Amino acid sequence: MKKTMLSMILACAALSIPATAQSQSGLRLYDSFDGRIINPSKWIPLQDCVGTVMECVREVKDDHLRLRVRDYGASDTNDGSQQGISQLGLVSNSVTDIAADVTVSYSAAQACSTNTGFGGGGHAQALLFGSFFNGGLGTSDDDVIAFLQLDRYATDPAGQVPVSAQLLHQGQFFGYVSLGFVNVGERVRVELVWDQPNHRFIVLLFRPRYGTTAEQFMPYTISDVTPAASSFRTISAAAYGANCVGSRKSAEVEVLFDDVLTN
Repeated sequence: MKKTMLSMILACAALSIPATAQSQSGLRLYDSFDGRIINPSKWIPLQDCVGTVMECVREVKDDHLRLRVRDYGASDTNDGSQQGISQLGLVSNSVTDIAADVTVSYSAAQACSTNTGFGGGGHAQALLFGSFFNGGLGTSDDDVIAFLQLDRYATDPAGQVPVSAQLLHQGQFFGYVSLGFVNVGERVRVELVWDQPNHRFIVLLFRPRYGTTAEQFMPYTISDVTPAASSFRTISAAAYGANCVGSRKSAEVEVLFDDVLTN
């Protein structure tokens, strides 16, 4: 059985490690963001800061990657939301294990009482996600994408952010799992692993402040022998402003990333 970087950290700290907290060893530092600028040999700029985005930041600040975005929903419909994104793609887009220290320093979304979407339609999230393999058709919509997300809705408890994960294939989400809540301003480590031999993804949340680890598995039955048609690994901050007739609802998030590690 494989061992995760999170498990190794916990072992070094002489903390209790769940017997199931095992994934892949050999994680190494990919970027600590200790330079003045984002390193173009490690990161790919992705399209963002468009549509209804009002503020958008992507910068290295105080040895962290700072991503911030705020946008507004449309005021002529109650359906759906508008998306604003600030993100970067890893140049190393074939890694199967990626971890990062993440701090959600701010997260807020206004709900719309007439929007039938979950939580009133608006939410804000930090994401670690990627396209890992193809189901066999060879088209990009047949790629399987895994998401690890710190996603807060207006209806969530004040000052707390739910951590969860899910898979996407052919336009359908499935395999949703929850890792619990973290606090706004709390530095945590999250890890996303493609465990191909066991046909599953593993997601972990390590909270150094509390010395706890949460782990969940997302198994799948899709053939995983075909490479992804569009392979990518991405870290992101995204805000979804709820659409609301007669009112402009906003969503905003600021996320600090540090010590991204890969296999």
